[in-house]
Amino acid sequence: MAEVQRQRRDVVANRARIIDAAATMLREHGMSTDMRAIAKAAGVGIGTLYRHFPTREHLVHEITGVDLTRLADSRLPPDLPAIDALRQFFTVALDHLARNRAMIDLLASAEVSDSDLEQCVNHLTGIGHEAVARSESDRTLATDITATDIAYQFLALVRIIQLLPDGRPGEIEHHVDLALRGIEHRR
Repeated sequence: MAEVQRQRRDVVANRARIIDAAATMLREHGMSTDMRAIAKAAGVGIGTLYRHFPTREHLVHEITGVDLTRLADSRLPPDLPAIDALRQFFTVALDHLARNRAMIDLLASAEVSDSDLEQCVNHLTGIGHEAVARSESDRTLATDITATDIAYQFLALVRIIQLLPDGRPGEIEHHVDLALRGIEHRR
């Protein structure tokens, strides 16, 4: 009995080490991270890694699911005009994503699952609806901008962030400002 419990603890500990190693490596190096390197960093064999996560996609989904949930739970900051709220939302979300190469790689590619992408687009469209509704009173967005336009502006910025070299201060803010100028109401 004690041997079975020790084995179960080992299984749980191995899985946790794999997840920790994968989270660190995927966030730093993105989708190009080698599965053998993850196993080595976790201190387990490649077979152990694949027993817990039969495919690369299973492991990536485990790691990025938390970040997708965090993005899905984010909201526009209250009490700001629509354009300023979008600027803050885009900048904070993109800054967070920029520190996670795997999420950037996933969102900028076709590798994200259809259900995850749909959930992300639906959430971003919801953010867009809220911004458009605010703009009805503060008139900070162009009148022809839709919630879907806002969602796809964000996803386009994700692709831009993927292409940027790491560590250039102010780059995210610069590209957010460029994108928002295109949807801002011209006075």
